[in-house]
Amino acid sequence: MLTLMLLMPAAPGVAQDSTVETLKELQELRKEVERRRNEMRRELMLLRQVLGEEVEPEFEGGFGSLGGMTPDELGAELRILREEIERLRDKITLEQLEARQERFDITGIVRSRLEWSDIDFVSGDADVRQLMRSRIKLTGRPRHDTRVIVEIQDGRAWGSESGLDPTFDADADHIDFHQAYIELQEIYGKQLTMRLGRQELAYGSGHLLGSAAWGNAGRSFDGLVFRYGEKSFVDLFVAKIAEQGVTDENLFGLYVDARLNDGHRAEPYVFLEQDKTLGVERLLRATGGLRIYGSATGETGHIFGYELEGIGQAGEVGNDDVLSYMGSATFRYRGPSWTQPEVRLGLDFLSGDDAPLDGDREAFDTMYPAWHTFFGLMDLFRDMPEDTGNGGLLDFRVQGEMSASESVRVGLHVHHFTLAKGVEKGLGQEADAIVTYRYNAATTLHWGGMIFVPSDAMKLSRGGEDPAFKTFMQLEVRF
Repeated sequence: MLTLMLLMPAAPGVAQDSTVETLKELQELRKEVERRRNEMRRELMLLRQVLGEEVEPEFEGGFGSLGGMTPDELGAELRILREEIERLRDKITLEQLEARQERFDITGIVRSRLEWSDIDFVSGDADVRQLMRSRIKLTGRPRHDTRVIVEIQDGRAWGSESGLDPTFDADADHIDFHQAYIELQEIYGKQLTMRLGRQELAYGSGHLLGSAAWGNAGRSFDGLVFRYGEKSFVDLFVAKIAEQGVTDENLFGLYVDARLNDGHRAEPYVFLEQDKTLGVERLLRATGGLRIYGSATGETGHIFGYELEGIGQAGEVGNDDVLSYMGSATFRYRGPSWTQPEVRLGLDFLSGDDAPLDGDREAFDTMYPAWHTFFGLMDLFRDMPEDTGNGGLLDFRVQGEMSASESVRVGLHVHHFTLAKGVEKGLGQEADAIVTYRYNAATTLHWGGMIFVPSDAMKLSRGGEDPAFKTFMQLEVRF
């Protein structure tokens, strides 16, 4: 601005003896502006040549002089030159980062879990299984805004190979793509991401949509996801559950993750399940809810957190009308000491149906949950509402964990289960003890021991009255 002002004619009234000096100064300033202008144009030409962009003809024949340009015209040209130079510099920096970035990245996880279980409430007939899951994940980055993910998985139980001699089994029955998708980021320069292909869908607490990582296979969907935003975002997705010609089974979803203020978030959502098959398999059910969670840290480092979630379901299943609901509340405390003690108090309520043949379905369906995360580690209530005979569920839980050393963390979880509806509502109590030992940065060892003491409703539904037991030992290595 100062340079442009100096280029303007001197104001009338300047003393004659200073006019000559002023004109000389203006001439020198004009030469300096012209020099800087030519330097900027020269830099712009070189940057375009480096990037392989077309150089305009006006640059190839020299840069010329200011001629009769007015101050406004000169200012506009300098501003345009600066903006174009900054754009090209940013582009070169981005290309340099892409050149240094690894084009391919290979990671993986191999885990083996021994399970001993006697969970039929009749003592003396325990089952022992050795489960093995291996995953290799290839991440390709052809550009900074493009990713390709391919993850191969093999999940099997030892001794499950077929054939006359299983040791020569060469079948690949247990090998599949756990994930295989394309991800486009920053679409058209916006905070818009698209993910297309086979992928995990995990949202919120996992009550309705989770990866079910504890399972020997895990869960993934064939679908398309659009996400807008970063710290707060909106997801819109569609997934095909089953290809059935004109009667496909599909899942649609809208999920919002909104930041309220520091440490607090709100997540409203709605999912729509659709199966156009006629008869009892016909499905059109909407599930909507709101999850609010957050935490606050005191001056002494004590952390208090909460998580509240309410969900409702409505629609049609077969010839029945659906109207059900679920509520969940968790309150958490974490101490500041080196042991990092944590205590969680929680309550989950799933509505039930005591008249399943009246044409109204009132038992809440958990859809595709991360089942091992909820309702006890014995996984007796993983498929709801089937596992309680449409009676719903009430789970009051107390969970405590602490570090015994830098590499060892121990925990104890206690649950009290009852039916939401039924003549006999008592299901029982479960206690889970867990130990996690981090051997090194890549290797972790997990142990768990569980007991379930049945009450009347559980004894009637499972046909036994003895306590159920389960224990596991899992070794996991990531690379």
